[in-house]
Amino acid sequence: MNKILFLFLMPCVLWGFTYDVAVLQIGTKIFPKVALMEQGTKERIQSNVNFVIVASPPYKEPAQQLLMMFERQYGGVFGNYTIALKIVSPKEALEINNSHGYFVFMDPEDTLLLPLVEHAHKSKTLTFCFDAALLQKGCDVSLYIGRSVKPYINLTTLKQVPFTFEYGFLKLSQPY
Repeated sequence: MNKILFLFLMPCVLWGFTYDVAVLQIGTKIFPKVALMEQGTKERIQSNVNFVIVASPPYKEPAQQLLMMFERQYGGVFGNYTIALKIVSPKEALEINNSHGYFVFMDPEDTLLLPLVEHAHKSKTLTFCFDAALLQKGCDVSLYIGRSVKPYINLTTLKQVPFTFEYGFLKLSQPY
């Protein structure tokens, strides 16, 4: 029995835990729409919607999965806009000023998380995550999965950063 348990847990130990593919797929469908529901984001879009996937080394695999899901879901086009999407390290993300959303794949205790969130808020860029611990550390939007799927919004950051969402989105969302 112990050997069987060991065999099932070995991949988790060797390669770390991965994000649930279904949750990533839901985020792929919901998060771009949320970005466009924020009034300031709409105003800053010229021709491309620029999303950045911020991934520290242990999270490169789910970041790559998300990138491929975006390509399959949208084929480079979202509504009337072209989607530009790339994966960068947290350090590289601190240099980016023209993004419309960061998808954050980092450890909640990563020392670059707080500077990244602060940088995003200064540039009025939404941060999306798939981990409630990242939401607690200052990311703006995550997913609430209960009887239904809803965006979780971090009310603390909404009070600090002047994000302006459409009323329908706020009514639909689950406050955190």
